Amino acid sequence: MIFAIIAYCAVLFGIAWVVDRRGLSQRLGRIAYPLSLAVYCSSWTFFGGVGTAATRGWDYLAIYLGPALVFLLAPKFLARLVKLARDEGSSSIADFISARYGRSRSTAAIVAGTALLASVPYIALQLRSVTLSFGAIAGVGSSAEVGTFVALLLAVFAIVFGARRYEVAGRNPGVIAAIAAESLIKLLCFVVLGVVTMALLVDVPAATLAPSLARLRAGFTWGALSSDFWVRTLLSALAILCLPRQFYVGVIEARRPDAVARARGPFIAYMVVISLLVLPLALAGMTLLPGDAEPDLYVLAVPLQQGQHVVALLAFLGGFSAATAMVVVETIALSTMATNDLLAPLLLRRHGEAGEGELGRRMLRVRRLIIAAIVAVALVYGRSLGADLPLASIGLIAFAGVAQFAPALIATVGWNFANHTAARAGLVGGVIVWIYCLLLPSIGEGVGSALAQFTRGWLDPDALLGWRIGSPLVNGTVWSLGVNVALMAGLHVRERQRGNSALDHVTTLGELKSLVARFVGDTEALALDLVSADPRAPIDGPAARTAERLIAGVIGAPSARKIVASSIAGSAIDVSDVVRLLDQRGRSLRFSRTLLSATLETIDPGVSVIDADLRLVAWNPRYVEMFDYPEGYVVVGRSIADLIRYNAEREGIAGDIAAHVGRRVAHLARGTPHSFERQRPSGRWIKMVGRPMPGGGYVQSFTDITAEKEAQADLEARVAARTQDLARSNHMLDEARAIAETATRDKTRFLAAASHDLLQPLHAARLFCAALAEDRAPHQAELVRAIDGAIGSADTLLRALLDVSRLDAGGVVPKVERFALGALIEELAVQFRPLAGERGLVLAAHPGAFSVATDRSLLRSILQNFLSNAVRYSADGRVWIGARRRGDDVLIEVRDNGPGIAAADRERIFEEFERLESKGSAGGGVGLGLAIVRRIARLLGVAVELRSDLGRGTTFAVRVPLAPAGLDVALPTPLATRALVPGLRVLCLDNDATILAALDAALRARRCVPLLAATIAEAMELAADEEPDVALVDFHLDEAEDGLDVVARLRAMVPAPAIALVTADRTVVDDVRCVGLVVLTKPVVPADLWRFIEDASAAAALGS
Repeated sequence: MIFAIIAYCAVLFGIAWVVDRRGLSQRLGRIAYPLSLAVYCSSWTFFGGVGTAATRGWDYLAIYLGPALVFLLAPKFLARLVKLARDEGSSSIADFISARYGRSRSTAAIVAGTALLASVPYIALQLRSVTLSFGAIAGVGSSAEVGTFVALLLAVFAIVFGARRYEVAGRNPGVIAAIAAESLIKLLCFVVLGVVTMALLVDVPAATLAPSLARLRAGFTWGALSSDFWVRTLLSALAILCLPRQFYVGVIEARRPDAVARARGPFIAYMVVISLLVLPLALAGMTLLPGDAEPDLYVLAVPLQQGQHVVALLAFLGGFSAATAMVVVETIALSTMATNDLLAPLLLRRHGEAGEGELGRRMLRVRRLIIAAIVAVALVYGRSLGADLPLASIGLIAFAGVAQFAPALIATVGWNFANHTAARAGLVGGVIVWIYCLLLPSIGEGVGSALAQFTRGWLDPDALLGWRIGSPLVNGTVWSLGVNVALMAGLHVRERQRGNSALDHVTTLGELKSLVARFVGDTEALALDLVSADPRAPIDGPAARTAERLIAGVIGAPSARKIVASSIAGSAIDVSDVVRLLDQRGRSLRFSRTLLSATLETIDPGVSVIDADLRLVAWNPRYVEMFDYPEGYVVVGRSIADLIRYNAEREGIAGDIAAHVGRRVAHLARGTPHSFERQRPSGRWIKMVGRPMPGGGYVQSFTDITAEKEAQADLEARVAARTQDLARSNHMLDEARAIAETATRDKTRFLAAASHDLLQPLHAARLFCAALAEDRAPHQAELVRAIDGAIGSADTLLRALLDVSRLDAGGVVPKVERFALGALIEELAVQFRPLAGERGLVLAAHPGAFSVATDRSLLRSILQNFLSNAVRYSADGRVWIGARRRGDDVLIEVRDNGPGIAAADRERIFEEFERLESKGSAGGGVGLGLAIVRRIARLLGVAVELRSDLGRGTTFAVRVPLAPAGLDVALPTPLATRALVPGLRVLCLDNDATILAALDAALRARRCVPLLAATIAEAMELAADEEPDVALVDFHLDEAEDGLDVVARLRAMVPAPAIALVTADRTVVDDVRCVGLVVLTKPVVPADLWRFIEDASAAAALGS
């Protein structure tokens, strides 16, 4: 059981600890607040309530009926109470009553002292109930040792739970969360008890149940209703307002005034459930237990008697939980009142200059001692009580004590009653009567009779002045509250009657001084002596203005002017009007103070205000939290130098701390604005902004900019990281670019080498075929033509592969120029008509008169591939090439009547080595033509279009831009073909012996004289000796000089031969040295070679 108690306490403490650090969300707060109100249901609920129902009937219900009626019928009163308490900044009921009655310390002390006295019986009730239940469940009975152990346990838990740190005032969400959890557990335990009990009662025979039921019913007849019931209901209703713990949880901890209205339903439902479950518990005890069983222990005795120890343990934990919650919250509220209203003034006077946090630590120790003392006194009081005194009677004595606060509380909340003299007199009178009539008689059985005998019956506690008014409880309650209310009302009426109904007409300076003293006090009124020391002197202008200024400090300038003017003029201004003016002024000031306080409490920056003497006068909680000042260190009047020194020592300021403090204080004294940022030892960044205030003083704001600094640092780190990533990426890109450029150069060199090495054999083979064609026999003509065709096919394949590689490697750079499109179309038509004729096709052309701007050679390759495919795949019909204008473009189309292309194949045919076979096609081709077309189109930035219908033909088109106005590039006009001059000397320079042999055979077949040279030196020697008519120069010679260097040297000779550069590298034509030079691409078509030699021969014949 001890383990269960410790575990339960640890759970509650853990809840409070977590909520204190993480806070209580708004949603959970709305649940926790109404549950925390159920702290009203103390262990009395578990034990005393059931005992009262079993023995006194209706009287048990009064305990629950009173609070329920208050919440049901007076929600506006409760909301106003919460609002006023928040406006006054109250931390306890003593603080609130004091604030509402002139902030009188004596009033606060009376309320705090009375609360301490009244709490003793109530805490004694908790100790007694837990002691009885502990002894019952543990089987050890009730003993002094058990009571001491229980008291020690509750005191330790209350100190650990409620006095972990010192706080002058304020909300405690951790306590509220723990109390809400306790209330929920308490309710669940009580419900389990009720359900189990009802299950037991179901199995009880009706004959056995009937006597107990009849006895229980007897207590609930209308005739059983007595004055005790109504007095108990009244006391319970007042207790829900005046018990220190109820005021703390219900008023101080309310988030807003409307929180009470939202909590009304849940709280009333809680009371109803508890009150209903009491009845079966009472009936079960009366039925199942012996007649001498203690009624207050029915809830434990019934499950123990039935052998249900788990249920009994739940009952004990529920009662222990209720007692613990009550003791914790009650001692928090009482120790707060005791330290703030009784001991704080003494400690501040004696230890006002204590060091850092010392005052707060001293106040915390005092608070813990107060908690221990309260529990100890309650233990002693409980032992002095009679063993037969019911638990309910003990609790009602406490209720009657705190009920003495009710007249002053209700009057000030309901009617703005503010007569502190009357309130204090009523409070003192009522408390004295309560002590005399109820508290003292409860200490021992003979105390009441001894007092009666001592006063000869006139002051019998049970019958004051010989008047017995019901039971001792009823008598004590009526007399104490009656004296309380009577003194309040009587003194208030007496003061009103003694006071003038109007302010006196003042004519002398002494009378004016008396008037001013009524508002500001005698000390402040002495300022009028500066005008004149003669009290009989007449009132002049300066005196009237001085009086008006002094009174204005209390009620404001307009009201002060009205009072002074009316008094001097002799016109009556009623006291009620003055009270109204003061009340208006007070409401205005309270509103302004509330608004300012709420603003400071809500804003995120910390704020501190210092006066002209550089002492702290105001701050908000965020300021204390931000700088982590010790508890109690920040107090009104503390020198700002102390705070600066404290922060400097904690922050480890380098250098002389005293000098640092001196500089800061001098800066504040000069009233110089400042703004700077500083990092605290905790790592948090604080931005400090200070400005002087009009009339002296300084206000400073402190904003936590850690998040902004972290975001800035994070942004800078991210920028640095991104910069590094970017630099790394740029470096990688540079490396990749360098690798790509190297690869491109390597690929270009490879392509050049491949062009030379792969095409050299084909070049030689074609030259040999040319030689054979000149000397062929008739039966060999077809064979030579077949060989030449095979070589041409191989040449086409290699050139296509090399073109694809060059385009992919970026080795082709478009040369955009303006030229006549019609000439290109005619040229292609002339080229393909013989091939079309062999296929039985008609090639028609519609050149048009357009000039376009693009690369002529690359556009020719596109159109040449279109025409080649059209002729190859058309079995009959016609092929058409033509151009039409489309906006700012020219659409060049090649149409055929071939088999057409299926939609599924129209994208595939543009891939490498993809070709479509169809019936009637000429075959051949390697499937690279359209792949080259796509690459060239992408390079030129032109669009290729395809339209086709199966069985009806295909149209390929390319869209090129029209050229702007200008002149077309002129194309060279070929010379007319003529016969070779016999004996024409032809210099042949090539480093390949096979090529030289093929040239020798081909030239000799045409009756030319070949001059063969394998090196540049040989070629130059032959050129000097033989003066050749024609020179065929290879580009790649595997020497330091290339073919173009040789061409330049040959051109310098007189007479210079006709020169043709022979190469497999198509990029050579882009070399500026090739301007005006004939370039023959390997493998040279024999017809092109003979045409060049024939043209050179004709030119030589003309020259001779």
